[in-house]
Amino acid sequence: MKKLRVSLIISAFFCCCGIACKNTSVEKPLNVIILIVDDMGYGDIAANGNPIIKTPNFDSMYEQSVRFTNFAVSPSCAPTRAALLTGKHEFLSSVTHTIEPMRNMNLESITVADLFQKAGYKTSLFGKWHLGQSDKYGPWYRGFDETLTVPGDKQDSHFDPVLLKNRIEKKYTGYRTDILFREAMEFITDNRDKPFFCYLSTYSPHRPNIVPKKYSDPYERFRNDSKQGDLFNPNFYGQIANVDENLGKLIAHLTSLELDNNTLLIILNDNGGTYGVDTFNDGRRGMKGTIWSGGTRAYSFWKWDDYLDPGERKQMCGHIDILPTLADLCRLKIPFTLQEQLEGNSLRPVLENANATLDYNRMQVHHVGRWDIPENWARHKYANSCVRWGNYTLVRIEPCEDENCKTCSRVRIRGLQKKNLAYTNNSDNCILTSPGKWELYDIEADPFQSNNMATENPDVVKKMRVYYEEWWAKVEVEMKARW
Repeated sequence: MKKLRVSLIISAFFCCCGIACKNTSVEKPLNVIILIVDDMGYGDIAANGNPIIKTPNFDSMYEQSVRFTNFAVSPSCAPTRAALLTGKHEFLSSVTHTIEPMRNMNLESITVADLFQKAGYKTSLFGKWHLGQSDKYGPWYRGFDETLTVPGDKQDSHFDPVLLKNRIEKKYTGYRTDILFREAMEFITDNRDKPFFCYLSTYSPHRPNIVPKKYSDPYERFRNDSKQGDLFNPNFYGQIANVDENLGKLIAHLTSLELDNNTLLIILNDNGGTYGVDTFNDGRRGMKGTIWSGGTRAYSFWKWDDYLDPGERKQMCGHIDILPTLADLCRLKIPFTLQEQLEGNSLRPVLENANATLDYNRMQVHHVGRWDIPENWARHKYANSCVRWGNYTLVRIEPCEDENCKTCSRVRIRGLQKKNLAYTNNSDNCILTSPGKWELYDIEADPFQSNNMATENPDVVKKMRVYYEEWWAKVEVEMKARW
């Protein structure tokens, strides 16, 4: 078995990880690229079982990477970004929604880009930020040396967009996803002789679903025989095909620059499936915006040529583990203020060894949030929440009693009246739990979460419920201070 070879570079300038590159004794620091794809679910990859989509480069990543199969993110985009960047649940960074002001990550939060920057890395963001741009909330204040994003964090403008290049508006020609990848590859070229951290965050395949026809045309023939019915959107699949093509270019670019052996490439999605869930969601209940497994499950590929043995990892983990893992691999110093709130754990042991174990008692919380106004946080404690522990998932979906709460009224309409189901025609994806009760599921034995095991496992329910109550007490401190 190959071993993960990491050695400290002795340098007054770089406090980061060094690796011995193949066929040379010269040590180089570990570069890191994170590619996060917007609204492309776990089931939207051919290698994961999708019968329609063609994703040759994602499939190649599947074969060549460590792939986590029990990996979860937040139920929607801005919360996932906050948790990934900070190593703690998004609520502890004041991010509870995708709209302002509830998507603005508080200024006290320290990002992984901050850590890389202080370690001497060149840092960059290309694409969707979605954590605030006004005042000091912009990415240019959060550890990124170079930034290319959209003014106002807006989602549209796929063709010939106006982008913010290092805070200056600039008109670009072409398709936005192509532009982001191209600019990211130029950044990599410019910094190939120094350590870099590149955060590449697409706007595709999030709606509006717009893409050049050459990518969508191959999927037109599936309109009439798709399980999605009137929800089937060839442009959605075309956007994924475009991202896949650009991923292939990125991997080839790293190889051409001989950076593949000292660059860790991490790829994941930002929330559960959207327009593809009725076609294939690997047998999971739920979708984006729900707390069921299909609303939080993510593909998670980690590729570091010659240093990681490809293959499946079944250990429970998630986006909050990325920061502590990178800090471990790259010897990044985590300030005490972040250590106090850090909820993630380093995944280095299981990256090195598929049979390694993590802390048995560790749990992770997910919550949809999305209450209508910031001050309404307290009444949504159980509105749409879950706790994960190994293969166990404890779920509670109990909408608040406020009839004017837009989020909870929508949850009730979908769960009880089976209307306005958004990304699906299957109302089972929006089902509610029993009123006032936590429900327990074994996600490996029962991926669709049909068999509630709570009655037979009271000790497990109690342990997970107590963890949630203690976690919410931390959330209360942040929410009271913020709102």
